[in-house]
Amino acid sequence: MAQTSLWVETCAPIMDTPKLTRNRIMLAFAIAGVADLLQFPITAATATGLFSIPGELADFVVDCAVMVATTLLLGFHWVFLPSLVLEAIPGPDLLPTWTACVAYVVWRRRKEQAQAPSLRPVADVQEVQTIGDRPTPPT
Repeated sequence: MAQTSLWVETCAPIMDTPKLTRNRIMLAFAIAGVADLLQFPITAATATGLFSIPGELADFVVDCAVMVATTLLLGFHWVFLPSLVLEAIPGPDLLPTWTACVAYVVWRRRKEQAQAPSLRPVADVQEVQTIGDRPTPPT
């Protein structure tokens, strides 16, 4: 039971959706853009065959770092997982998947935050306290 609460305390802040600020969005796009640009020289190094294993490892480390950084900046979103898997496949990893992923998550978060204030409780229920007990009639 103590492990569960420790896991919840550790992972709950990462899973929360933080309020989007301009700085968070700009930093997330900058990280994603730099990561997508780094894919080209890494892929060129792996294409020569000499640096194929270190290049693939460097590519995977960059992808993991980008996923962690964007998750911390924008909050966890399920779209980050398929992007990480797609980045592990040689060829499609040259597509700007991280930039597209950040753009989608920012769009969804803004949409969610715009709809959040309109949600109001349907009924306002208050607790009622009884003053005295009435005897129940015998049946």
